[in-house]
Amino acid sequence: GDIAVFIKPLRVPKGDQGYITTNVLLALDGTDKPEELLYVITSPPQYGQIEYVGYPGIPITSFSQMDVARQIVCYVHN
Repeated sequence: GDIAVFIKPLRVPKGDQGYITTNVLLALDGTDKPEELLYVITSPPQYGQIEYVGYPGIPITSFSQMDVARQIVCYVHN
């Protein structure tokens, strides 16, 4: 089916972190299964990294829309 992706800028000061929330990143595919919508990071951020809040310092390469909804994914600006 069709997938709609909504993206807004996330501004994070140097040395800080910003949560990736559904206000910043939201994908919808018409089903009620956000845990099956997977984001894959094919090119890591130039000035920081994406990581799970519970595992600071460890970059991740993928996360789900459910992770975003649970507010457990963040961008850390080095």
